[in-house]
Amino acid sequence: MDKWIEIRKSGNFVKWGEELGIDPLCARVIRNRGAEDIIQAGRYLGGGLDQLHDPFLLPDMDKAVTGLISAIEGGEKIRVIGDYDVDGVTSTYILVKCIRAAGGDVSYAIPHRLKDGYGINDDLVKEAAKDSIDLIITCDNGIAAASQTELAKSLGVNVIVTDHHQVPFTEDGDGIRHEILPDCIAVVDPHREGSLYPFKGICGAMVAFKYMCALLSRFASDALEAALKGCVQFAALGTACDVMDLCDENRIIVREGIRQMEKTDNTGLKALMCANSLDGTHLSAYSLSFIIGPCINSTGRLESAGESVNLLLSDDYEKCLADALRIRELNDSRKSMTVSGTKKAVSMIESGNMLSDKILVIYLPELHESIAGLVAGKIKESYNRPVLIVTKGEEGLKGSARSIPAYNMFEKMSEVKHLFTKFGGHAMAAGFSLKEENLEKLGEELNENAGLSDDDLNREVRFDASVPLEYATVKLVKDLEKLEPVGAGNPGALFAAKVTLARVTRMGKEKQYGSLTVISGNKNFRITYFGDMGAFDRYIESKYGAGIIQKVYSGEQKIDLDILYELNINNYKGNERIDYRLRFYR
Repeated sequence: MDKWIEIRKSGNFVKWGEELGIDPLCARVIRNRGAEDIIQAGRYLGGGLDQLHDPFLLPDMDKAVTGLISAIEGGEKIRVIGDYDVDGVTSTYILVKCIRAAGGDVSYAIPHRLKDGYGINDDLVKEAAKDSIDLIITCDNGIAAASQTELAKSLGVNVIVTDHHQVPFTEDGDGIRHEILPDCIAVVDPHREGSLYPFKGICGAMVAFKYMCALLSRFASDALEAALKGCVQFAALGTACDVMDLCDENRIIVREGIRQMEKTDNTGLKALMCANSLDGTHLSAYSLSFIIGPCINSTGRLESAGESVNLLLSDDYEKCLADALRIRELNDSRKSMTVSGTKKAVSMIESGNMLSDKILVIYLPELHESIAGLVAGKIKESYNRPVLIVTKGEEGLKGSARSIPAYNMFEKMSEVKHLFTKFGGHAMAAGFSLKEENLEKLGEELNENAGLSDDDLNREVRFDASVPLEYATVKLVKDLEKLEPVGAGNPGALFAAKVTLARVTRMGKEKQYGSLTVISGNKNFRITYFGDMGAFDRYIESKYGAGIIQKVYSGEQKIDLDILYELNINNYKGNERIDYRLRFYR
């Protein structure tokens, strides 16, 4: 069962509210997000790009800039090698756009998810050498490419690695770790041992953006400065879609990126927004993570992510719009495949008594391997357990893993690395390949060394305050909108209330959502629920008895319910009203 925990940070919220011009409840939420005093609260509300950290604090940044300037000035051929997800696409775009603006001779390559797998590989290195490339720059990959950089060196190709993933390591008999770093010009990764960078949780696109900021400081160019300014929105897109914590400089870059995106002059991005009926106003981190981002991701999952890079680099609006509409169709197909795969996984879990395992290793041989991570995420959310979804590829098994806060997926996979032919990632997500004969051993060994208690599997849900529904006003909700961008590491405000459930009706195309009429303070409120209504019905039956849910639906029976809810503004035909959203119940 979920554990509800109220965040109880103290402060003079009335004073904060007066000085910041916000409702005291909003001030309390900002305090809950980590602001220690009113100065930090003001920075939370209004920090700008001038507060981003010095890029030269990243390891090897000086070497990376020197190497790139030498390549540009020497007329060398440069190739950027990215990855096939949104972070890889946006980091590739940032490097290509800015290096071209600086006068560099640059091309790019994105590995094909099915043919090449993750990141730089031997074939991409050989292809670069065949094309007379002098310098390869990786982005959102490369930290685990020691053998590929060795191959590049043997072929006369220099390499600069920019990445944000965990550094591979070996462990000696005394338990001391030794990093395995690629042997190349520079390895720029905030997770390197001894890194002075004050905030490690940045994505590949942010590392690329920082690299170009450092380049601009040493290579003055009006064209480069203009290109870099337009890349804020792409660093924001990569950050939001790679589910980085929206705190510290990530929060700044996403907020500023959204503002830039609302008035974007990028032709491909305009077309992608148009194809998804986004008019460019009132964008949010949600718009990036769940509308724009998945479309870009779909090209890498079902075709080639190079299409998305081409789209973002193009200035032909008509062609961009046609491509964007097709990409949206790809994303619709991806959604359908994800729903189908998730249903199969749930069926296997429920029918196979798999919940006796703390680590769920689920083999779905027919699942398109590009969807494995999405299905893993859905299952993890439903069961709050670490999940590895394994599919059958052309050369063995491939899979994706998603984790919970109590379980460091990368660390635990490192303990059984002898079972993998390839793996990489970070604490909450990873990808891997293995031989079919090792599949059963993988589940066994991960569960033997899970190190998870039953309590670890109880999801903690933190809420900001107990607030009756009738307290909410339109002004309060507008103040709470200043928390944006919200997401991982900076969740939206969540409040608890005790209500009486008076009636339930289903809504949505397939009647999959719920509209609840509840009573609070002798007033009726309508609250919507976009979660699993089947699970909601089963919960009410288990708590109040068989047959009760039908009486609640018909309005014949009222029951008490504890809820956690969010507040939004519904603006219909110029009329603003409060939109209550149910998140959790008990």
